Amino acid sequence: MRKLKLAAAQIASRRGDILHNISAHLHAIEAAAEYNVSFLLFPELSLIGYEPDLASRFALQMTDHRLTPLAEAACRFKMQIVVGAPVVCDQAKPHLGAFVFGDNGSIKTYAKMHLGSVEGNFFSAGKTHVAIPCDDMKIGLSICADSSQPSHPARLAAEGAIAYAASVFLNAEWFATDAPRFPRYAAQHKWLVLMANHGASEGTFVSVGNSAVWGPDGCCLACAQGTDQALVLAEYSDAGWKGEVQPITRNR
Repeated sequence: MRKLKLAAAQIASRRGDILHNISAHLHAIEAAAEYNVSFLLFPELSLIGYEPDLASRFALQMTDHRLTPLAEAACRFKMQIVVGAPVVCDQAKPHLGAFVFGDNGSIKTYAKMHLGSVEGNFFSAGKTHVAIPCDDMKIGLSICADSSQPSHPARLAAEGAIAYAASVFLNAEWFATDAPRFPRYAAQHKWLVLMANHGASEGTFVSVGNSAVWGPDGCCLACAQGTDQALVLAEYSDAGWKGEVQPITRNR
């Protein structure tokens, strides 16, 4: 495996304020570029905040002009970027999804396959696993409750993914039940697991933060402290994976 650097961006999204949230994304992308990140993961529904009741009103298409700065940043920094949003689809309700901006100008989508809690009232479930090429490797995508089904990471691991990238929204209660799955999957499939949770909440729900990365032995390599805005970085070299946390500062 060649040298590779992945990161989870723990940012605070504002309820329903897409333009503000895009600005916060761009700020985090610029910070990640300073560390030569190749793959950057944002939290679940990061473009609108974790606000399921806003899904239909704020659902986005790939052609939405507001996404252009994100696509341009992916090309400029040669970075694969995954952002969370409700995605327009051919069903009555949008997907709880992600836009994947490629470093070559491409835009793809992933739709959460396993909806949690009351999400079925607002979203349609996806049906297809997605792994994103990064250099000559693949990174499997997951959105929160996808990981509640062991078959989800198992399928991606069987298809050759070297990492499992999970966008989540976890409050204190959900973190206690959901987060322990990630080190188990890391050890079981002998791969890296990267989790991006929201930072300090600016909406209906209260995130606990604590974005993290676990190595192939299941040990935590790095974890953000609380809800501070931060990058959780994982780098692979001949010595194996190592992790660190760097703040996303306001004075860039």
